[in-house]
Amino acid sequence: MKRIMNEEKNQIEKLKTLSLKKLKTLVKEIKSQLPEKDQNIITYSKNFTLVLSTYCSNRCSYCYFNHRIQKEQEDDNVTLLEKEKVVSTLLIAKQYDCKEALLMSGECSDHFKEVREELLKSNYQSFIEYVSSLCERLLQQNFLPHTNIGTLNYQDLKELKKYNASMGLMLESTNNKLCKPGGVHQYSPDKAPERRIKHIEDAGELKIPFTTGLLLGIGETIEDRINDLFLIKQLNERYGHIQEIIIQNFIPHQGISYEPKHLITIKETLRTAALAKIICGNDISIQVPPNLIREYESFAIDLGIDDFGGISPFTKDYINPKHPWPQITYLKEICESKGVIFKERYPIYDKFIEKSEFCPENIKNTINNIKQNE
Repeated sequence: MKRIMNEEKNQIEKLKTLSLKKLKTLVKEIKSQLPEKDQNIITYSKNFTLVLSTYCSNRCSYCYFNHRIQKEQEDDNVTLLEKEKVVSTLLIAKQYDCKEALLMSGECSDHFKEVREELLKSNYQSFIEYVSSLCERLLQQNFLPHTNIGTLNYQDLKELKKYNASMGLMLESTNNKLCKPGGVHQYSPDKAPERRIKHIEDAGELKIPFTTGLLLGIGETIEDRINDLFLIKQLNERYGHIQEIIIQNFIPHQGISYEPKHLITIKETLRTAALAKIICGNDISIQVPPNLIREYESFAIDLGIDDFGGISPFTKDYINPKHPWPQITYLKEICESKGVIFKERYPIYDKFIEKSEFCPENIKNTINNIKQNE
């Protein structure tokens, strides 16, 4: 697949120089094309996180999640999630009326002997078998799984589709320089752009409702971001499976090696979110993690975001643990002050539930069970 179409290349210089005033005007015009009832809605998903393993084959220099990084709380490094932890977490999730279960892990966790040994102790022959079993259990308890465990092959994606409402993988950046000596992905084979693009393409072939996104401030340029947004748009035009694009800003952590000369600002992050809305239009929702843009939420709404993503009432952001999730009531008040409705959604967007082949019957059954209890 071509990284960017020729006619789109001509737009880069224009897009990168747009003023904030012009960006606001353009995103307002784009949203005005929606049905009137949908023009002033910001969505979110009430979720909780299950960290299956922090063992990861990559060594991204900006990553705090990786098992090699010593955590402030010892139990934040997970070889394989214990059954007792699953049970206790699900009980709390029920109390908070969470709908989405976010399953995350390092990439290729079962490449490590320690993880394989734990899998065998629990009678699983592979990590995918373990994840599938857990997802099936979640569905039975009326939670909708959303799995993001790194790059997977076609067969693994096909297996996991059976038990997932949606899935995800951050594109992050397709700048190959980041994979070369001195780049943040130098020791991260699974961050090779072609591998991540292939994963997103395979998810499209399999008709999996999908989340992807960009990680900003890791050495990429504004031109790289615009290229990647056009690439995501192109992928969605081909497969029609991308629900949302996350625009996420890098946050520094103690214990990591990456120290950029200039930190990405929240304003630059939200400029990129506006560019994403201008490039992708209303076909794909644009999301920013609200815990990483605190006090800029109104600005984000003005710049065209559609979604504040998964917000947990009780589990933390394990990627950025020092940035707690905001209260849902806090975001609701901000939205209402802007004349915007703050609306809960499922991890599978409504338009995909009835879209042919995108939502298996067992997922629909769980959705119906959830609706009956609302």
